[in-house]
Amino acid sequence: YNGEILPFYTKVDGITKETGKEKDSPLTRSFIAGGGAFGYKMDDIRVDVEGLYSQLTKDATVVYDNSAADSVAAFSGLVNVYYDIAIEDMPITPYVGVGVGAAYISNP
Repeated sequence: YNGEILPFYTKVDGITKETGKEKDSPLTRSFIAGGGAFGYKMDDIRVDVEGLYSQLTKDATVVYDNSAADSVAAFSGLVNVYYDIAIEDMPITPYVGVGVGAAYISNP
């Protein structure tokens, strides 16, 4: 797999797409996509968790290659932790953060 999840366009082995020809793309925009996030703050520590799902399908009227995958699904998630550095008499609050994320790509 060689592509990117957002903005819901991708490349599947066996399918090529010319740059600047989005209307002739062999993949269509996903109608099955969504995500959610929530966060929690505990004193100077903040945590947020995010999850995303998207599914792309092949447009059979454009792609005639039977070896190309009919669809590609992606599940991804990430967790971020932030520490707010409280400094007296400062109008802004600096912070440091760290995060980790993962994605699972499937073309059934």
